[in-house]
Amino acid sequence: MEGEKQGSPRELTNFTAKKKMKSKRYFDEAGHEGKVEEYTVDVDTFLKEQRKERKKKIKELKTARQEETKSRKNRHILKKKNKQETDVRKKVDPYPGDAPISKKKLQKYGRGEKLDTRGMKTKYHQDTFSRKEQRVKEAVRQAARSEFLLSEEQGYLEADEGEETSQITQHDMSSAVDITSAQKYFELELNQFGPYRMNYTRNGRFLLIAGRKGHVAAMDWQTKKLMCEMNVMETAQDVKWLHIETMFAVAQKQWTYIYDNQGIELHCLKALDCVLRMEFLPYHFLLASANAKGYLSYLDVSIGQKVAGFQTHLGRLDVMCQNPHNAIIHLGHAGGTVSLWSPNVKEPLVKMLCHGGGVRSVAVNNKGMYMATSGVDRYLKIWDMRMFKPLQNYRISAGAGHLAFSQKDVLAAGIGNVVEVYQDCCRHTMTKPYLSHRLRSPVANLQFCPYEDVLGVGHGNGFSSLLVPGAGEANYDALETNPYQTKQQRRQAEVKMLLEKIQPDMISLDTGALGKIDTKTLQEKIEERNKLLFLKPQKIDFEPKYKMKGKSKGKKHIQRKKGVMEQEKKETIRKIVQLRQEDKREKLKNDKRYFGPKSVLDRFKKKSEAT
Repeated sequence: MEGEKQGSPRELTNFTAKKKMKSKRYFDEAGHEGKVEEYTVDVDTFLKEQRKERKKKIKELKTARQEETKSRKNRHILKKKNKQETDVRKKVDPYPGDAPISKKKLQKYGRGEKLDTRGMKTKYHQDTFSRKEQRVKEAVRQAARSEFLLSEEQGYLEADEGEETSQITQHDMSSAVDITSAQKYFELELNQFGPYRMNYTRNGRFLLIAGRKGHVAAMDWQTKKLMCEMNVMETAQDVKWLHIETMFAVAQKQWTYIYDNQGIELHCLKALDCVLRMEFLPYHFLLASANAKGYLSYLDVSIGQKVAGFQTHLGRLDVMCQNPHNAIIHLGHAGGTVSLWSPNVKEPLVKMLCHGGGVRSVAVNNKGMYMATSGVDRYLKIWDMRMFKPLQNYRISAGAGHLAFSQKDVLAAGIGNVVEVYQDCCRHTMTKPYLSHRLRSPVANLQFCPYEDVLGVGHGNGFSSLLVPGAGEANYDALETNPYQTKQQRRQAEVKMLLEKIQPDMISLDTGALGKIDTKTLQEKIEERNKLLFLKPQKIDFEPKYKMKGKSKGKKHIQRKKGVMEQEKKETIRKIVQLRQEDKREKLKNDKRYFGPKSVLDRFKKKSEAT
């Protein structure tokens, strides 16, 4: 019996379950009463379902716990952030507000005096001009604040006690500076084709040299990579880079030639013959040249046409420079005079007597304020170009044959085979040079490299690159001149320069005149008005032809003459009336209250609308 009660597990696999049916309702079919229905259930499936339900519940619990832990962590992080924010808020900034700006910087970027709005009649104009003044003030502040981003500073050379900077040699400096700066001091020994003329590009990256006997070479002087080298097989008087480093001009014995950076000839400019000196105006795309016959010419490189040409009548033109501020060409002459030229005027704008003898060299600084001249009389003079008066007068042992200004107004002078550098010699009187360097052959050309503390010297035995601390601008504008520009950037810059090209008519001595409004004076207005009001018919001298059969008698002769004169008078009066009507139409068009031609219906308009 006990065995039967316990039973085997297989016997318990099936069991009966009773399910009670619902009680019969009045709407159910007849004969169906509440019965008990019996059915069997498998135990294994029942247990499996229970296990699945338990697993689901366990997973739900785990996910709920994980979400709780995440939410706790997030709350903890938020609490930390809130604490940090509260701590930062509690802390007091020792330097509140924007960084202070010095008054010198604000004056540097200032735009003139403020407008006085007290004299204005309406309040509307006072408000508009006061708002405009605030915008100008904010723009000046932002421009002054932008100097904080200029991280580079200008350097200079200091000597120890008992020493002078002029005693420091180039070898001493190259051994003391870093490797990159030391590589900028080098010499090119070219004894066969000298003396050499040289020129740097506007961004200071590429160098162009030309020997008197025809040797021409272009290179990237910082990496020492040669772009092209050739011999033109005739004398080369001067070389100049054009607007980009892919083209340069060479003034040869007879004509001027333009080459690309591979040494391929692009153009032969026969309009520029016997050229001795050249200057390129980058914003106007003008190549200015002075030749041995005393002829000054301007050629537009973008269209290849000659813009202007003048005979100076002042002899051989071998001293030439440009004013970078206003694009005026300065020429030095044998009579001790310096003349200033523009392509718009056939005569010199200014003619200055600078020296008792001939002028040997002329140089103008970047701002166009100071001009340095040297003559045969062994004087070096600094001139103020605003008043055309001398500021400094230096006596040199031997006359300076070549002069050059740097971006920081450092002046270099080539005296025979010695190069002397003067620092701030325009505003202060200098007694000793800043640096001095002796070469083995006489100097033929000088130029400071832009944005570098380097002076390039062309001489009889080749080319020398000298270190001059504090000569170059420390920070460059990448939108203006970028030393590290790529090929694509160079193409875009060339297109931009062509679009922003300035016409040669804009070149003038007074750069402030370009911003002024061209208004007619009262006298000019009166003269124009009188031309129309007091026009008189011209006198007519008419003699009729002689006719036969009594048609040329006295009375008929006079009648024919009067008829022709009256007809001519009518035509002149008709022309005068037409001119007056055209003048009235132009005045009405310029008048803001004019809304077109009048019509018959205008009489029905209100007076307020009509006025």
